[in-house]
Amino acid sequence: MPIERIGKYLETSDLGFTHSLGIETNRKEACIREVQERRILGVFGCPVFGFKQDNLDFLREIPFIEQVWFWEVALKNVDGLYSLDDLSYFGIHEKRPAIDFSKFKNLRKAVWYPVRKDCGFGDLNSLQSLDVWRFKPKDKSYASIELPKSLKQLDFNWCNPASLEGMPTLSELEELQIHYCRNLESINSIFEFAPNLKRLVVTRCANLKDFDVISGHDWEHIYINIKGKTVANKSKRSDGVNAAGV
Repeated sequence: MPIERIGKYLETSDLGFTHSLGIETNRKEACIREVQERRILGVFGCPVFGFKQDNLDFLREIPFIEQVWFWEVALKNVDGLYSLDDLSYFGIHEKRPAIDFSKFKNLRKAVWYPVRKDCGFGDLNSLQSLDVWRFKPKDKSYASIELPKSLKQLDFNWCNPASLEGMPTLSELEELQIHYCRNLESINSIFEFAPNLKRLVVTRCANLKDFDVISGHDWEHIYINIKGKTVANKSKRSDGVNAAGV
């Protein structure tokens, strides 16, 4: 369901993996009581939906929360996050202080807009899926990125490195997606860091020229679309039925 008002509260099941209630600043106490009484496991906020504050202190009142999604916000304090021992899904836009992600031992999925001095991703043995947005280091490489070895799915969106050189080894990684990375010229080191990759999707990377390395690999699914040229196959499911249902 999209975000909609159900009775008195804004709610959705479309953000992350659990039902969420919107925190509206002008009625924050009522929203918190509703989350407590119904034991809702997700909360979200956006100025368009009434979230108009610069901190997440209220999370201390609902420490059982497992999912947070806050976007188009400008936060000055995020310390309330550290009260969430069971946090499994994280998503907060980049206008915020740095976060020590090592505190979230149960994190399974994150949508990460990197902030200077963010740290701790490498310590997360439970993290399975990570979407990275706007990773733009000065050296235009992935040498400084910190990723856990447990990752199975990784997305890069609007990132500036010209190649995949410098990536940490991710032997568990099965799926890689790369979108709108307009500096990207080569992916020929892909199997050096992800030797067990099964699925690859690359779109809107206009400068990508060097991807001969993909040929000959036994892909479950591959889709590369560069300047109108497409390399693709039909994805296979574990039951032998492909994506088209044939």
